[in-house]
Amino acid sequence: MMETTESIDKGRDSASTTTGQRIAIAALLRIGEPGDGLLKSLVDAVGPIASLELIRAVARGEAAAAEAADRLAVEIGDLAGQGRLAEALARWAVRAADADGEHDLEGMVRLGGRLVIPADDEWPTGLNDLGPAAPLGLWMRGAAALGPSLSRAVAIVGARAASGYGTKCASDLAWDLAAEGCAIVSGGAFGIDAAAHRAALAREGTTLAFMAGGVDRFYPAANSDLFAHVLEHGALVSETAPGMTPMRHRFLLRNRLIAASALVTVVVEAGWRSGALNTARHALELSRAVAAYPGSVYSASSAGTNRLIRLHEAELVTGAGDVLDLIRDDELPLGDFGTGGVRNAGRLAGDDGGAEGANHPEGGDRVAETGRGNDRGDERVDDLGEREKICLNSLSVTKALDVGTISSRAGLTVGDALSALALLEIEGLSERDGAGWRKLRR
Repeated sequence: MMETTESIDKGRDSASTTTGQRIAIAALLRIGEPGDGLLKSLVDAVGPIASLELIRAVARGEAAAAEAADRLAVEIGDLAGQGRLAEALARWAVRAADADGEHDLEGMVRLGGRLVIPADDEWPTGLNDLGPAAPLGLWMRGAAALGPSLSRAVAIVGARAASGYGTKCASDLAWDLAAEGCAIVSGGAFGIDAAAHRAALAREGTTLAFMAGGVDRFYPAANSDLFAHVLEHGALVSETAPGMTPMRHRFLLRNRLIAASALVTVVVEAGWRSGALNTARHALELSRAVAAYPGSVYSASSAGTNRLIRLHEAELVTGAGDVLDLIRDDELPLGDFGTGGVRNAGRLAGDDGGAEGANHPEGGDRVAETGRGNDRGDERVDDLGEREKICLNSLSVTKALDVGTISSRAGLTVGDALSALALLEIEGLSERDGAGWRKLRR
């Protein structure tokens, strides 16, 4: 009887610990940006609960960021990125007051969703291959179980401004793969993504859409009907906290999750600077198979896929049979992959898109389809540092925002935000408007 009682007590303690971790991770997902390797390293070192308390202590002014970083170094020794920890603590503290994990979890439950964390059986362990860029947790809504669905998944990605050829190829591929029991993973965007999701649903297969904003909001709104169907037969997934809006850098970082979740990434149609090429690069860094459909040499929409094939970075495929051959060559469910992983997936990798792509949250597809040319606006944005790019994407064209709002949106300290704004103003990308700043149209 005593052993039974002890087992029950241990079970309760374990459940209580997991609940505390889930609440802390929910808060940390609101505090940090996707792919923040330093935050992941801190959580790995001291756990999510202690990490959150440390950030909140800095936010409350109970400890200076530099002091807290030095104390942590004494207690746990060297931490990856230790030299940047004080700056990071100050940056995370900006959002700490708004981070209420319990509130976010309760709101997600009301929507029929949940937060999946690494301690859950449902966690897709293939994402751990991302190393320091692995997500702390994933918000999700939908009928699908995350881990089992992703054990045999294929990512189908490509241009938003897809041609009839690209749309037909994506639809046929998704239909045939769904018939073979593969889950279809994509990003929920217009064009190739939407065609892949719709075909999988039509074949009564499982499809998962990885979002760059919170899963409580359908983006793009024009795909709301599609997302409603995805919820019934698959899932919407995001590491971005509920209510947070899609931003261009979040789309690029979202791509690493699409690549890590699939056995094979297939690029159906992509221009020279398409964001889909960013997904392919993440897959290559993870040693995942990459495939591409060939296109006409006269079509700008296929310039990116043809380049992948020419550089031997992707296998040429023309249908589901070719893709299934790539899976059979390495027939391991993602849960059984090792942890070698990628070490640089947290950066803003790959091609960043053109001028119109930079204004659009999802980046480069729209301009990519028109060819390789860059105007002066492209060069100015391309030459910016990561901090300035994030700050630029936090600005509004129509409404002036104060520095506090900008720093919170961008996840930067006020000082860093002001420095970035000064450089953007010099480059002619933003301007002062009263007490705030606006993005200039390019």
